[in-house]
Amino acid sequence: MLKTYIAQTEMCINVRVGEGHAHVAFIPHTLGGSSFATDDPRLQEAIEKHRHFGTRIHLAPPTEAEPPAKAEENKEQKPTHLTFTSLADAKDYCADTFGVSRTLLRTVAQIEALAADNGVIIHLK
Repeated sequence: MLKTYIAQTEMCINVRVGEGHAHVAFIPHTLGGSSFATDDPRLQEAIEKHRHFGTRIHLAPPTEAEPPAKAEENKEQKPTHLTFTSLADAKDYCADTFGVSRTLLRTVAQIEALAADNGVIIHLK
């Protein structure tokens, strides 16, 4: 599990990991403070045993978890509606967004079919 450690200042510490030592350099932030992230359980344990942990070094609060896969499936089922004023604009959008050659998009039906395959409904004014 990835853990992020934060400090109010730029921080570098040395910790004992197993029978060796490790130098941990926190990444400085532009507006002050620094952070270090690791998913190594041995290094996490060593940082949490360091004398500055809890005073100068703190564990960052966990971020929100990824949304469940079912929520992503529901998003994919809802098509996106886009309106274009010209056929050329719709063709350019499809070519740039979906990576298809413009020569394959000669008719309105070809553009609408490609867009529909990618979850987009195109309307021409």
